[in-house]
Amino acid sequence: MRIATTGRALTPLAREEIFTPEFLAFLAAAKKAQGDTAARARWLERQTRGVELLVSREKLMAGLPNYATYFGRDMLVTALMMRSIWRDQMSEFAIAAALRKLGPAGDVSHEEALGGQAVREGARDYATLVGTALRAAREGRRAAADSLLAGARTVLGDLRRTRENYHMIDDELQLAVLAGRWLGDSTVSAERKRAFLLDSADGRGTRAERLLRELALVSRMTGAYASDPAVQNLVSFAPRDSTHWSSASWRDSGAGYANGRWAMDVNAIWAPHALEAMGQVLQSMRRLRISTDSIARAHPDVMAGSPLEQWSRDTLALRRATDIWWGAERHFVVELDAATVHERVAARIAAMSAAERDYWKALLERTGADRDSLTFLALALDGAGRPIGVANSDVATRLFLGDGERGAEQADAGARALRDVRLFTRAYPVGLLIAGVGPVVANDAYASPSVWRDFERDSYHGPKVVWGREVNLFLLGVANRIAANDARPSDVPELRTAFQQVLGAVEASGFHSELWSYEVRDGRVVPARYGIASDVQLWSTTDLAVQYMRARIAR
Repeated sequence: MRIATTGRALTPLAREEIFTPEFLAFLAAAKKAQGDTAARARWLERQTRGVELLVSREKLMAGLPNYATYFGRDMLVTALMMRSIWRDQMSEFAIAAALRKLGPAGDVSHEEALGGQAVREGARDYATLVGTALRAAREGRRAAADSLLAGARTVLGDLRRTRENYHMIDDELQLAVLAGRWLGDSTVSAERKRAFLLDSADGRGTRAERLLRELALVSRMTGAYASDPAVQNLVSFAPRDSTHWSSASWRDSGAGYANGRWAMDVNAIWAPHALEAMGQVLQSMRRLRISTDSIARAHPDVMAGSPLEQWSRDTLALRRATDIWWGAERHFVVELDAATVHERVAARIAAMSAAERDYWKALLERTGADRDSLTFLALALDGAGRPIGVANSDVATRLFLGDGERGAEQADAGARALRDVRLFTRAYPVGLLIAGVGPVVANDAYASPSVWRDFERDSYHGPKVVWGREVNLFLLGVANRIAANDARPSDVPELRTAFQQVLGAVEASGFHSELWSYEVRDGRVVPARYGIASDVQLWSTTDLAVQYMRARIAR
């Protein structure tokens, strides 16, 4: 039997091309271990082979067997998380792949549809056009019907065309962050950076031009709030219908952001980091003698009418905008006293099944987890700009990315980090951590009953699920703070304890997959497989970086 494809072959990468010598030495040493450590070494080898399967020079695939194609967010976030163990050219591959697929307005492609998926999407579009044409014909709008049918024929003639999906908004910010960190990496030579940015081999202009186009989009997204830091000027999701907002960041399920309009992860985390990265990109271009003015003159549409026009010439204006965005966190802060925590948690437990009620009541009686106050960043703001009371794991991204230049200067930076860490380690259903399972990605106890019902119907990003991505972001964030001495000395013991608590719960679950769930059965919590999880998943392989950092901070 001969299997063939019309698709272009991808260029595989050997592990020596992917991983740093330091990580490969760590992997080799792990293989010599005995006992429980030997089992971990086998898992590390499996994950390493998983990375080899998923990455190529052209793109990083999201998973196998599901999602075996380009996903912008998965690729960019993974590249950020793996910077400690990947060779620096892996960042180049990820940035180049994203720039290659930019939309005309600078949008980052969230995912590509090719092969059978492209045919399915094309067939859907064809059916929609034909149906609309038939309605137009019945209404006597002959010209409109003919135009729609012509469009349908065009779709039918090119069903296998690779399609790009541009409807997410977080990956625009993530590309800026990765580009800024790679260009700011002093271990990468100026010659390599310049050659990379001036490369135009794919026929779509230089990468510098496309990167500026992308940054111009980021500046348009963030410019209104930088000028007037009011809630309504935050980066908003698009409306899904007259009463709902689309979930256009990583929690992309129907209930993902609890019908919030302004997501905390987009506005309080990614946006300020993206603006700080924008400053790094522009500074690097100046140092590399790549003139943004020259690019703007040659391609007036790249930055025209965007705040980037001013920010590229006025570093103080960009710094002011960045400083304003670092303050966006204030819109999302939820502070609850002990009595309110107790009341809200009791109400949430009362709405659960009998088995769950009995289990969680007993846990609270035993631990007293609901007898103290709680502060957290809300998952999102509703359409009126009010925080939606869903405690969530998105602060793991903030811990991982760090405080930024301005954030690190703030006197309460350490306190804010501990606030986020304590949410992860506080027992669910007050905080996020379930012993023997891991930290769930959401706790809706402080939201309305309608939010509870939404998460019960659509559990993918709700209180019944642990995501490996969030676990690894948290563990890397805590480990990085310990290893880099970014934490106050008095905080380090608590950070080490938190690292071990979360890691211990996850290891006890037996899962290291994309996501997993749990059940309350016979008076105990039992970890359970989540139905659609991929066996090999790109951002789950970031456990390799966690294990590497675990060894570093243990020294």
